[in-house]
Amino acid sequence: MWEQYKYSALPPTLEGLTPSQSKKADASNSWVLWCCHIWITCLSFMLFLITLPISIWCFLKIVPDYERVVVFRLGRVRPPKGPGLIMLLPLIDQFQRIDMRTRAFSIQPCKVKSRDDVLVSVGANVQFRVCDPVLSMLSVQDLNFVIQNTAENLLAQSLGRKYLREIYGDRMRLGEHFKEDINEQVKQWGVCVERVDLLLEAVLRPHEQHVNVPITPQVPNPNGGLEQMIMQFVSMAQQASATDTKPSTDLSLQEVLSRLEETLSESLVSEIRSSYQLYVIQKDGKRAACFLDLTTGSGLCGMGVLTFPPDVTLEITETDLLSLIRGDLNPMTAYTTGRLHVTGSLQTALLLGTILPRIRSY
Repeated sequence: MWEQYKYSALPPTLEGLTPSQSKKADASNSWVLWCCHIWITCLSFMLFLITLPISIWCFLKIVPDYERVVVFRLGRVRPPKGPGLIMLLPLIDQFQRIDMRTRAFSIQPCKVKSRDDVLVSVGANVQFRVCDPVLSMLSVQDLNFVIQNTAENLLAQSLGRKYLREIYGDRMRLGEHFKEDINEQVKQWGVCVERVDLLLEAVLRPHEQHVNVPITPQVPNPNGGLEQMIMQFVSMAQQASATDTKPSTDLSLQEVLSRLEETLSESLVSEIRSSYQLYVIQKDGKRAACFLDLTTGSGLCGMGVLTFPPDVTLEITETDLLSLIRGDLNPMTAYTTGRLHVTGSLQTALLLGTILPRIRSY
C-alpha cells in the first residue's frame, strides 16, 4: 500500500530535447537528487548524535495506541509511524499526529422530499474513523467538515428515491444502504464509516407548511424481524370535524358510494380538483373498482373505471376502508403500514381526508 504514496522527483521534460536525451537528463537529475537526499539525511543524523542527550528529549516521540504519526522528510511523505517510540531527524523532519479513534457527528433534521412527494424531517447520527492516516492527511484539510457535508448531501439524495412507507418501515436497511453510499465517497480520503442511525423526526402536513406531526415511539416486535414504526397522523378530517358523530355500522361498498354522492359539491371540487381510482378487495377476495372524479362540476362517483388516467390510484381492503370511515384507522397509518397502497402523489391522496367526516356524519 505504501507504493501509492510515493511520487517521482524527476523534473519535467525539457523542451527541445529528444525523448532519449530527456530520459538521460532525468536519470542524471534523479541520481543527483538522490545523493543530495542521502547526504542531508546523514548530516541530520550526525547532528542528532552530536547533540545527545539533549536531542533525545526533542526528537524522540511517544505515540499512543490510538494515534499514528505521519512524517514528512524533506517534504516527502513517509510511511506512518507508531504506536510506541519513534525517532525524528532534526531540521528535515516534520510530523503530524492523526487520531485513529472513532468520531461522531449529527446531521440536523432537514426536509427531504420522498419519491411520493411527501416532505419528511429526517436527521442522522454518523460514526466514522480514519483507516488510512496518510490518505486522510494528504487528501483534505478539514476532514470533519468535508465528511459532514458529504453525508448531508447524500442523505437527501438517498431518501429522495424512497417512498414514505419504505422510509418509516425499513429504517435499519436504509441506514445500511446510506452507510454504503457514504463509504463509496469517503474511502478515497482514508476514512471508514462504521455506523449510521437515521432519525425520523416528523412528516410535514400536505397543506400546512412548517407544521410537524409527531411520531409515536417504535414498538419492538417480540417475534424478531425489522422494527415497525407506527406514525400517529392527525388528519385534516379530524381537525375539520369538531362535532359529535354518530356511530356507524358496517356498510356495503354501494352504501358508501351512496353516502359519498350526497356529500359532493362544487366547493369540494374547487378544494380538491383531482380524480381518484379506488380498488377495494372485498371479503370474498373479489376486486371491486370504483372512482371519484372531483375535477369538474359538482363531482361524480360510482362503480367502474375512469375513462381517463386518474391522478391517484388507491388499493385497500373493504375492512380497512370501513375502518377509515369510522375513524378507527388514520390514513397515514394505513399507508405507512402497507394497508393502503397509493400510486401517484401521496399529498393528493390525503386530500380525501376532508371527505371522511362528511361520510361519517351522514
